[in-house]
Amino acid sequence: MIASRHYGARGVLETLYTFFQPVAHLLTLALCLVLGVTLGADLADGAGVGALGGLIALWPLAAGLTVVSVAPCLLWGPSTAATGAPDRSFAVSLLWGLALWLYAYHLFPASARAVGRMVRGRGGWAKTRRNAEVVTAGPVAIES
Repeated sequence: MIASRHYGARGVLETLYTFFQPVAHLLTLALCLVLGVTLGADLADGAGVGALGGLIALWPLAAGLTVVSVAPCLLWGPSTAATGAPDRSFAVSLLWGLALWLYAYHLFPASARAVGRMVRGRGGWAKTRRNAEVVTAGPVAIES
């Protein structure tokens, strides 16, 4: 893909960004779980102030994750408007980027569900299983 004459540098970056989205979502979910469990344990022990101080110390990480998650989407809007819809305003293109960022949050539960399916050994690609239909000939979608 990277050596293809059909892909420019922008296309390669966008493709790699898209491929790494599920990994980034899973890492973010894991980080949130660890922080939530840590905060809950500290609050249960009566050390809420210490836990809050620890969370405040992590603000650079939170800011970095925010920039990494929001900035590409916000930049996507103006980039797409410039190449595909030059008649749209810059404000509209930023709204497109913001909408893309909000839409991308569906990938958090989808990525977690996919990992759960892989761990349980359910990695089949069967999209529709029609148990009520009588199979007369041809392949049948079977969930593995």
